[in-house]
Amino acid sequence: MTGFDAGAAAQVLLAARRSARPADSLTPPPGDTAAAYAVQEAVLAGLGDPGGLWKMALLGGADRECAVLPGATLVQSGARLAVPADARIEVETAILLAADPGPDAAEDDILRAIAAVHLAFELVAPRLAPQAELPPLARMADSFNSAGVVLGSRLAEPPSDRLGIELELDGKPVATTEAAAPLADALDFLRWLSGHARRQGRDLKAGDVIITGARIGPLPLNGARHARATAAGACVELRLADG
Repeated sequence: MTGFDAGAAAQVLLAARRSARPADSLTPPPGDTAAAYAVQEAVLAGLGDPGGLWKMALLGGADRECAVLPGATLVQSGARLAVPADARIEVETAILLAADPGPDAAEDDILRAIAAVHLAFELVAPRLAPQAELPPLARMADSFNSAGVVLGSRLAEPPSDRLGIELELDGKPVATTEAAAPLADALDFLRWLSGHARRQGRDLKAGDVIITGARIGPLPLNGARHARATAAGACVELRLADG
């Protein structure tokens, strides 16, 4: 894209990550998805991080896209994580891969490529401001605001459309509405992601983790210091500190 420098945009985001303070919006913003993906890759290069963590997302709430996230932002359940004061929390499921399913895989092959499905938290916090005025491609360049993923235990059964998730903040139940997330949609997205990752030169592999979208949230933490969610025999917990 003429006039857009993915490396310079990545430096803005890297500075925001290191200072834990939002930066001004990217000027100019990426003009297409290729430019937004180039920024994601440049951020990983600047962090010296190999990736291996993926986020399924919808650009502008409609178009299937994704983000390759720093693998270092994945922590295990029970970890203590520093997050910005304005961070929000989502309850999701996370797919742990046993293999790359391939972009033309049949549903049974995709299922065999999944080692397990885990309950997970995602923390979201923008690194660009003002958020209300950001174009969708700038949010995408900023990894769709992902600020950390917490991997909980594996679901006892294959995920259903709704899991009956129960969320607590500081030991108090949170009234929530759980969005339906059909397994077929996640499998189709995984097939798409396999082809996309190959085009980016980073094939999916055993051990990769893919978060599949919010079933609950994003919700404000309101100063909470402990988050816990349970569903389908699985649990995920997080202890929070100021960012």
